[in-house]
Amino acid sequence: MDGSEWLREGERLDDLQAEGARIIQHPHRFRFGTDAVLLQNFARLQPRARAIDLGTGTGILPILLCARNEGLTFDAVEIQPDCADMARRSVALNGMSGRICVHEMDLKDAPARLGRDRYDAVLCNPPYGKRGGALHNPNDALAIARHEIATDLASVVASGAALLKNGGRFFLIHQADRLPEIAWRMHEEELPLKRVRLVQPGAGKRAHLVLVEAVKQAGEGCVMLPPLVLHDENGRPTGELQRIYNGEKTV
Repeated sequence: MDGSEWLREGERLDDLQAEGARIIQHPHRFRFGTDAVLLQNFARLQPRARAIDLGTGTGILPILLCARNEGLTFDAVEIQPDCADMARRSVALNGMSGRICVHEMDLKDAPARLGRDRYDAVLCNPPYGKRGGALHNPNDALAIARHEIATDLASVVASGAALLKNGGRFFLIHQADRLPEIAWRMHEEELPLKRVRLVQPGAGKRAHLVLVEAVKQAGEGCVMLPPLVLHDENGRPTGELQRIYNGEKTV
């Protein structure tokens, strides 16, 4: 079967180029981009880790990571019903229902409903637009995915901290200009930053994204990794970006 039996009207099936994994997406809903691919590459997960993805969208992070790492198990939290439904069908399509469980809920409710101090790792690719700081997309689904409407950075960090075991790792991608706020929010929740990597669209250009790893109740000391440059002077993907899309760990 070609997978079309899993699709609803207007949806499409995209090949993830990762061990045959595919994902259901809708052109008028939020679709994953390079930031999700960068975060799954940056995340360092133990072989049998129990992880949770906050704001999973259509399930891209758990699906990619489970496709490339045997033994991982995931809970995936999504507030938008249509995205949660697509994520569940993508999980089933890929034969991952025993490893990934999709929960339709507000991420603020995850610690109470799924359990505190339970997870080895938390991942999040949250809305970047600061509440009140940008015009909202008129498409509600896209607005919720891109702007702090249904959640905000403080809620993401607080929920992640409550979900993590001591020594558990929090992996986040966000706008580079919000790094000071990220560090402050993480510090408030006893999640000191341990690895930080800035992402530049091109060499010599201002960083637009930042990848962060924080560890619950860890000691002092943070490694600033070399910047990740996405495109060369001709606008082509750099060798490192190509290796990341091919599933190769680069840091």
